[in-house]
Amino acid sequence: MSKTKKNNKSLLNEEGQSQNRVDMGILVTVLGYCVLIIFLPIISFFGSKYVLEGFDLTSISKNIYAAIIAVSNVLFNYKSNDYDVFV
Repeated sequence: MSKTKKNNKSLLNEEGQSQNRVDMGILVTVLGYCVLIIFLPIISFFGSKYVLEGFDLTSISKNIYAAIIAVSNVLFNYKSNDYDVFV
């Protein structure tokens, strides 16, 4: 194989590897946001419900306040990451 063919082949291999690194970074970012969007509301709902157990509230009020906290966490997550959902 000639020298230029080897150089071209190695150049293509390096470009493919760098593209794979970029794709992997995008995948990790998307999966991270998916985990936040799915688990942050669940954790904040049950966490705030646990904290609200110490207050003298009815069961329905505790659920409503916990739901408001969970939804506000999701909205804050969207706003802090500059999504264009609320334009």
